[in-house]
Amino acid sequence: MFKPILKNLVEQTPGAKSAILMGCDGIAVDHFTIDSATEEGGQSVVVEFAAIVTEVAHTASLLDVGGLEEIAVKCEKLNILLIMLTSEYFVALLVDRDGNAAKGRYLLRRDANLLRTALD
Repeated sequence: MFKPILKNLVEQTPGAKSAILMGCDGIAVDHFTIDSATEEGGQSVVVEFAAIVTEVAHTASLLDVGGLEEIAVKCEKLNILLIMLTSEYFVALLVDRDGNAAKGRYLLRRDANLLRTALD
């Protein structure tokens, strides 16, 4: 039920490699990856970022600035876009450095409610 949404995110975002629906505990619920070579590395990256998501959400709560909505990380080789779906789940989109991360962010925000509905 999640795979078609994740597949659409990857296929409509130029340069996207993978979309992963993950719990903040670091356990992947579902994913779609363009190629098998990217699959393991992409999931490893997002598992590590799950801990960061939890810490940033906790810090935002302590500072009383509202709930965490999204995180974007730009690295030399990869852009990592994370959108919170609930307090326990987020979706991540991994986009090549030269890909269109702005379009990926737009598509993530557009499809977030579809994923939230599917989680219920």
